[in-house]
Amino acid sequence: MRRIFLVAILSCFATTAIFSQFTTDEITYGNRIDLNNSNSWAVGGGLSNFIMHGDLRSIGTGDDTNYFNFGAFAYVDKMFNPLLGLEVKAFYTQMSGGAQYFSTTDQYKVLYTKDNVVLQDNMYFEGNAYGAELNLIFSFTNLYQTTASRWNVAGYFGVGYHQYNSALYEREANGPDELLVDYGKNPARNSVNQASSIYLSAQLGIKRRINKRVDLEFRTGMYFNYEDHLDAAISNKQDWETFFVSSIGVAVKLGKKKIFTIWGDEGGDSRGKFKIIDTDKDGVMDELDIEPNTPAGVMVYGNGKAVDSDKDGLPDYKDKCPLEYGPESNEGCPLNVDTDGDGVMDGKDLCPNTVGTVENRGCPEQEKASSSNINQQIALLAASIYFDTNSDKIKSISYNTIGKIISLMKEVPDVKFVIEGHTDDRNSDRYNLYLSQKRANAVRKYMIQQGIANERLSAKGFGESRPKFSNENEGGRQLNRRVEIKAASSID
Repeated sequence: MRRIFLVAILSCFATTAIFSQFTTDEITYGNRIDLNNSNSWAVGGGLSNFIMHGDLRSIGTGDDTNYFNFGAFAYVDKMFNPLLGLEVKAFYTQMSGGAQYFSTTDQYKVLYTKDNVVLQDNMYFEGNAYGAELNLIFSFTNLYQTTASRWNVAGYFGVGYHQYNSALYEREANGPDELLVDYGKNPARNSVNQASSIYLSAQLGIKRRINKRVDLEFRTGMYFNYEDHLDAAISNKQDWETFFVSSIGVAVKLGKKKIFTIWGDEGGDSRGKFKIIDTDKDGVMDELDIEPNTPAGVMVYGNGKAVDSDKDGLPDYKDKCPLEYGPESNEGCPLNVDTDGDGVMDGKDLCPNTVGTVENRGCPEQEKASSSNINQQIALLAASIYFDTNSDKIKSISYNTIGKIISLMKEVPDVKFVIEGHTDDRNSDRYNLYLSQKRANAVRKYMIQQGIANERLSAKGFGESRPKFSNENEGGRQLNRRVEIKAASSID
């Protein structure tokens, strides 16, 4: 019995400590209440009725008498969120009851009385008690709906302590009733003046909101007493004492806010009925649309973001070259320049400084591309190698360009190349140097896998130390995030 009480008390306090740390964001509600804009403290009080059920009882007694025991209580509540809270409650109550009906075969002795008298129908007890309890509040209503608006059902689970002075009497046909034992003044007990005990309780409360300041509550609960003398009778037959308390009272909510934590707004959900709104008419409702104002007719992904086919950071409706990767500074198009004006852009021209024909890939007819032209072409193509942001992962759009570079390298098998990595200045020097080296290594590794001899390639990172463009704008920074491939003979 003692172990059960100890475990229950420790569990109560542990549960209180754990749940009191929850916020509304940790428990999901359809209509969340902002705790910073709601009142969470309340005080209350009212009248109660005590019903004993032990060796003696308040209802259903052997003398056909019902004993009505009235008391009063007051409490302070603190709600941590619409679901959980704590209560400290103090009370005072009268106690009385009579012996239950006994047959001649089921009568038993009452201990600590003179000669251990047998409990009989003409015995009764009287007394009063006062004490305090700590309860964990759990709102059942707010567990399954948004927030209560008019009615709220809650459970109260706690532990308490009370002191009492119950006394057992026997009615006499002639003369005053005989006092059999008094647990308010019994030196045989631990407390000379009053008996005391701890108890556990489980209560159910129903609240009705009257207005934003006052609630009306009815509550009833079952209590389990630790000692066996609350009804002034200790026996070997019934040592599990229980009593019941029902009460009605009012709660006054403290604070200046309009809403108390367990209630929703008095006017209901101010957002009204749920409506699907799609401002840009792209088929994705605004609540899920990360770009809710895309122009009419623009194709979007499932999250509402405009489609970017070439993954260059510009959506197709803003990209002048939607199927070719290019920097934003060039309106999404590759940086194509025709230096020699032969109609073949440098990115595809094997002889970018010599006028040639389209059919001969930018070189003059009957003229074979020289080694220097190939080296120059490789250097130009390398400018179109791109990486994921803050990563050494090569973008898929770049593999076609690297394939062209590999083909050109195979035409000059005796030339060694240095792969240089460069970055913009948005991170630390040390990190940029590290990232540029990883990017150069990634290109080198891929080229070796595609058949270029290991000894023909070396990789070196320069970080942000060799910018070719200004780092003051996004376009310049994007162009500085580059790879350069140079013939080893051209390195200083």
